[in-house]
Amino acid sequence: MESSQIITGAAICTVLIWLGFNSLKQHYKTVFSNQIKTDLESFIPYRIRLCRLMGGFLMLILALMLGFAMVYLEEPAQHLADLRDQSEESNTKLVYTTQQLKFATSYAFFWIVFLTVLLLLVATSSIDAIFSWKHQKQLRDSLRSLSAIKIKNINPQKNHILEETPPSLDQNSNN
Repeated sequence: MESSQIITGAAICTVLIWLGFNSLKQHYKTVFSNQIKTDLESFIPYRIRLCRLMGGFLMLILALMLGFAMVYLEEPAQHLADLRDQSEESNTKLVYTTQQLKFATSYAFFWIVFLTVLLLLVATSSIDAIFSWKHQKQLRDSLRSLSAIKIKNINPQKNHILEETPPSLDQNSNN
């Protein structure tokens, strides 16, 4: 494996681990303890926190799988690819051993599982985005209704205050 591949893979794993761990740390206590300590914790609904907790867990799984693939699977897979390339160049038929076929099958299965976990992460993030959008819409509607109530309440109070004020000196002088 080339050094640029190692650096890129290590950077991706590091970012995934950092994001996954921070997401788990922020949402784990709130999701599993049902105790909300601050107003900020109660501001984010449970279902959004649950999606973010699952997303963090899936990011950690992806990071571990990617690290495993870089360390243990890359070299044997590259060896099989080199054998295939050599057979194509020499126009000979390549016959794999049972061990090589077994590895190729497990390698393909590994990447199918990896892509499935990635798809689950994307789906969880999409569900989180939908829940967040609905929550923001609900908050905007609540703010609109509160501002409408405030406007309605302010006007009658001003009229009520004007009715209770004693007449001014100008009004008394006319009598």
